[in-house]
Amino acid sequence: MSPKKQSVAVDAAQTTTASKPPSIQKPKLIASDQGQIFLIDAMSFIFRAYHAMARQRGMSTRTGVPTAATYVFVNMLRKLRDDFSPQFLAAVFDVAAPSFRDQQAEAITTVRKFDIKTQQFQEIKYAGYKANRAEMPGDLVQQLPYIRRALDAYRIPILEQKGYEADDVIGTLAKQAVARGYSVYVVSSDKDMLQLVNDHVCVLNPPKDNLLCDAAKVEEILGVPPERVVDVMALRGDSIDNIPGAPGIGDKGSVELIKRFGSVEAALDHASEVERKTYRESLLNNREAVMFSKKMATIDCDVPLELDIEGMRMGQPDVESLRALFTELEFTSLLKELLPVVEVSDTNYTEAKSAADVEAVLRKVQLSN
Repeated sequence: MSPKKQSVAVDAAQTTTASKPPSIQKPKLIASDQGQIFLIDAMSFIFRAYHAMARQRGMSTRTGVPTAATYVFVNMLRKLRDDFSPQFLAAVFDVAAPSFRDQQAEAITTVRKFDIKTQQFQEIKYAGYKANRAEMPGDLVQQLPYIRRALDAYRIPILEQKGYEADDVIGTLAKQAVARGYSVYVVSSDKDMLQLVNDHVCVLNPPKDNLLCDAAKVEEILGVPPERVVDVMALRGDSIDNIPGAPGIGDKGSVELIKRFGSVEAALDHASEVERKTYRESLLNNREAVMFSKKMATIDCDVPLELDIEGMRMGQPDVESLRALFTELEFTSLLKELLPVVEVSDTNYTEAKSAADVEAVLRKVQLSN
């Protein structure tokens, strides 16, 4: 790693951490019969780590391997472990392959868009689910194997399911965990996850000072309770995921309509009662697109997989693997924190009961030098 380049980037990351209070009060955990399970929405975490360093000078090794996202991601993991001491923990990834939503979206050929200038709805070609998402940056792609190695070294299992997105896997595991008496913390900054919140499931956003979203917080953030989040999403759509929604009905309008009618189906059924012309015509003319949007936005909590509780039980990190990874990526500050752990594990301590005992030890030290 270029010394100057490394110094600027690492110092910036360390300054960000150091500028926060040394100890943020932990949110009160949900009471449960069995314990707490933490499910990391890995790509949400990784993109957050990547963009956290976007305004800083990049970090890379001397051989040019980019490392900024890995560095921030590792620190996020360490903070999660330090702040919450999870009993059970897993990281859930998306699979780089089409999901069932892509297949369902193939049936949609056109959608309507509202033109603000003409105040008219226009029919346009539908490019498919998530068609507007930009390709993952190359320097982030390079770091994914190192991030997976970090998870392995921390003994955090990596979960993924072909044909489904990470949201669906997390929703399914959360549902099964609650049925077995566990409480669940979905570690994510993705608002889509708020639909999973209930008395036993919360969404935790560590980069936002451990923001914990229970049902009350969801309503504070979005204006509707968790069970109505999908209805709001169905109306407002999602430009990044290319979910059309109801054209002309934005964030404010979607909340107003759902609070008034209770669900997206009820809003569609009573569209003629809506006073605002844009909203009324959008609902009257876009029922299929809105219902399609609700289907796309709804997390599938019945993915064919089984919750392995014991496989998620937290253990001690593999120090040697961490040391190898941090050495390869030239994470000097993280290596220094590992040294005491390694040295203590190789040291035998005995109690000095007299001055003669102390002098004997000193003589041995002098001879070994």
